[in-house]
Amino acid sequence: MKAKLVILFIFPFAIAFGQSNFRVTNFSMTIDGTSNLHDWQSTVKEVRATASITADAGTLKSINSLYVEIPVKTIKSNKSSIMDSKTYDALKANKYQNITYKLEKVTGMNARGNTYDITTVGYLTIAGTSNKIDMHVKGSVGGDGSITFSGSKKIKMTDYKLKPPTALLGTLTTGDEVDIHFQVTLK
Repeated sequence: MKAKLVILFIFPFAIAFGQSNFRVTNFSMTIDGTSNLHDWQSTVKEVRATASITADAGTLKSINSLYVEIPVKTIKSNKSSIMDSKTYDALKANKYQNITYKLEKVTGMNARGNTYDITTVGYLTIAGTSNKIDMHVKGSVGGDGSITFSGSKKIKMTDYKLKPPTALLGTLTTGDEVDIHFQVTLK
């Protein structure tokens, strides 16, 4: 009986503050890189994320938590399965099956009409190495209560103790820097 009273007491406060748990409903994510022969692109085929976000009447109030997980073997090259294999080897996919991002804090959120410029700090973990990174993203609240975040982030593979992939007996070498582009909708 006491548990029911506590739930009945807390529930109105959760609704009043508009805090909700969100999950991915739609996404697009690509990884762009270079090599000594041609530029390349891989597409992420699965993104999992959970977030606790406070929104009220179509207005984004706060992002309380965010955790993103990308299964490494869902990254697919637009060129060939050979590139996929090289990518999985470089990312040590057999040992580290996921790339993760965990929000530490939001350092700025400025409304610009129906969109928000959001600055965050969090931890990106690739192949067992975590680095604290700053992210600048755009946010928008949809009429259905969904929230979409979009942006891009350049990272260096060597910052995560990764060796940029090579092929054709070393005659093809990839550049160290990659550019991650994303748009993720949560609801």
